[in-house]
Amino acid sequence: MIPRAFVLALLSVTFGVAACSSDNNTVEAGGAGGSGAGTGNAGGNHASGSDAGEGGSDAGEGGSDAGEGGSDPGEVGEGDSGAGGAGPTVTGDVPAELVGIWQETRASAGDYTNSWGDNFSITSGLSVVLRIRENGAYYYANSASGVRSCGQVTYLDESTGYAVLEGDVLTLYPSQRRLEVLDCAKDDARTLPNDPIELRITNIQETRHFYGGLRTYAMEMVGGPQPYYLTLLHRPPLAEPEQPEQPANFVLGTSNAGGMQGLWTPDPGTDVNFFNPSSGEYYFPELNGASHHWLRFDVGSSAYETAVALRGINSDGPCKSDIIYYETGEARFATTDDVGGQGTHFVGHVRLEGTAARLIVRIRDCAPDDQELIYDVPPQLSYYRWIWFKDTPDRITMDCGTFPQSEMQSTLCNYVQTSFSRRE
Repeated sequence: MIPRAFVLALLSVTFGVAACSSDNNTVEAGGAGGSGAGTGNAGGNHASGSDAGEGGSDAGEGGSDAGEGGSDPGEVGEGDSGAGGAGPTVTGDVPAELVGIWQETRASAGDYTNSWGDNFSITSGLSVVLRIRENGAYYYANSASGVRSCGQVTYLDESTGYAVLEGDVLTLYPSQRRLEVLDCAKDDARTLPNDPIELRITNIQETRHFYGGLRTYAMEMVGGPQPYYLTLLHRPPLAEPEQPEQPANFVLGTSNAGGMQGLWTPDPGTDVNFFNPSSGEYYFPELNGASHHWLRFDVGSSAYETAVALRGINSDGPCKSDIIYYETGEARFATTDDVGGQGTHFVGHVRLEGTAARLIVRIRDCAPDDQELIYDVPPQLSYYRWIWFKDTPDRITMDCGTFPQSEMQSTLCNYVQTSFSRRE
């Protein structure tokens, strides 16, 4: 049995990287069938000992909520994978890269065909959730809705047990399995035999969440009622992220922010109080139509602070992830152009040299795995092109598309350019 070689080989061939992630601040999530990918300090509303700042961003929540699979996990004892049943006694065996919450949602997904010969056309939504613990305990739910000749049909197949990866085949050994069927002929729930479920991994690779750009994994599988295209909800940040070299066309300045010193926000409604750098206390801002992202250049020094709060960074699955990211350090400005020579429109480059950075991740709508995780991530150098309009209203634009980005810079660069107006 080679439970790790296949996964590691795919990652290495595709990206030239070894397996994941942060090796510090580890906490384990409790209960079988949930995430188990909880790496970081235990959540809560206090992040102890931060050199961090205030602010954040929050924007439209992405992703489909079609057909939440396993929305009532208690029906099959999601929190107790080893509970009674006729299934064999199996010890779970999975590599670290498979641990976590994998999920997918689609509005339509072709044909549904299960091992009992049932089939229909999925026209009203597909949701797949596969939660794997470090000890191999799993929870699996496949929910699909569509039509067959007699009308509307909905299937929910969910199970708990232990998972074993051998070669490219992930075998789920259920201890409990349940099927709910609602169609034109019946409204039925039944207990199914605990036969092994074999899912073959055809591809696994690094990817990034669509909103905020945090690293994660994508996995393709066959063997279920339809092919799966799953995304890992949360991957702990890298302990040693790659630092981009200073670009050849970047001008490294020696000055501080000058007239740009002060607090800048994208919107009048931006919340600038959701993170307290002195106490480490935080909260996730409510959606109010504003982007919760702020930037501060210190008066009288080269210090800077910036923070962002993003809601719903993942596009797939019923479980959602929100983040707060904060960093502080020193800024070095260079002015490369006084556009038109009027003294009101300037362009330049700025290097932000982080000295401390914090990432807070909230997993929600994902019982029993709702949690908050806190990471002190490695600060890095980041390179930006800036534009400053000095006339009223005073505003600056941070251009993230000109130079390569550092590891966490994507959280601050949801758009190629972000415009800020002076707040104070």
